[in-house]
Amino acid sequence: MNQRPARKTQFKPNRRRRLFKWLTIILIFVALGCTAGLLIPGLNSSRNASVKLSSPLKIVQKVVSNSSSSTDSNTQLQEAWKPILQQADGHVAIAVYSNQTKKTYTASNAANHSYRMASTVKVSILVGLLMKQGTLNSSEQANAQAMIENSSNTAASALFVELGEKSGLQETFDKLGMTDSKAHEEWGLSTTTPSDQLKLLNAIFYSSNLLSTSQQSYVRNLMQNVESDQQWGISAGSTNFYLKNGWLDEDDGWIINSIGYIPGNNGASDSYTIAVYTDDNSSMQNGENTIEKLAKSTSKILNK
Repeated sequence: MNQRPARKTQFKPNRRRRLFKWLTIILIFVALGCTAGLLIPGLNSSRNASVKLSSPLKIVQKVVSNSSSSTDSNTQLQEAWKPILQQADGHVAIAVYSNQTKKTYTASNAANHSYRMASTVKVSILVGLLMKQGTLNSSEQANAQAMIENSSNTAASALFVELGEKSGLQETFDKLGMTDSKAHEEWGLSTTTPSDQLKLLNAIFYSSNLLSTSQQSYVRNLMQNVESDQQWGISAGSTNFYLKNGWLDEDDGWIINSIGYIPGNNGASDSYTIAVYTDDNSSMQNGENTIEKLAKSTSKILNK
């Protein structure tokens, strides 16, 4: 009986073609797998997420860089003033006009409160007399210097009479648009608000149709040369200042006020006028401290 020879294992031609086909398909998928990372869902979503996040960040930066300087100044000032007003032992109000933003900023720990002017009214007396007469004679000039630089009450009383006393002072307030200021027959007890005082100060230090350039310069010169022991208050905010202070010891506490002008570091463009009024202070020093804290915090923001 014949036996068949042992059969060698071998691949027939059609099986080779099928194997080659499958090998080709496998190689194609391997190649695609190495290069098609962007098609993997997890990786694709991750990259899309990074693209989406970059857009909002640019918008925020743009909004910040385009924010209004006046709004930003107001926010900074209010935040700086708030703790000082809260810690004060008396009534306090502040008003500031920024020549850079052309805005007025105010704050107070006593709403709708009027303040007795004490010696700060002496600036109004001088300005009123200049508006009334145009120029001052030698005697009036001597009194004006003593009234502003040395805060002489005798000199102030003399010029108060020249102005027309209470009615003349009220007329001055009215001309300046100081609608919240009321004259008193005892000039130091005339009442006002810091915002009203800015109307007076702005007529002295900025463009005005009420005072001539020479009249403005005259008042400025006096306010720039107050005697050294009276250089406190709003002057704490700068080494360059124009001011007039007022103080009065009353039964209900000390009245401490300070008004003036702070020139800018870049000329008049970033200058500002400032008025701070206080009353019911337990001591003169406490009132001064409150004003000087407000002055320093204001300068850090507006006089950079």
